[in-house]
Amino acid sequence: MDTRTRWIVGILIALVIGLGVALIIVAADDSGDDSGSGGTTSSPRTATLTEPTTTREPTTTSSTTTTPNGGSGVPGGTTTPGGGSGGL
Repeated sequence: MDTRTRWIVGILIALVIGLGVALIIVAADDSGDDSGSGGTTSSPRTATLTEPTTTREPTTTSSTTTTPNGGSGVPGGTTTPGGGSGGL
């Protein structure tokens, strides 16, 4: 092959590779631009945050803690089986 033919074949191969990459990029594009409006967006909606309100005072109850096998009690009304001291 002469030099001119090699250049032509090299340019054609580069064009085919470039077109293949461009096709992959276009096929993978998921911008969701179906409307064709040129990228305009509407203003975002503002969120209104509300905190829960209570209508009555919380009640407190005292509870007794029973611990089997002689362990010490854990605050909060829980029991520890096996005599451990509880906690984390």
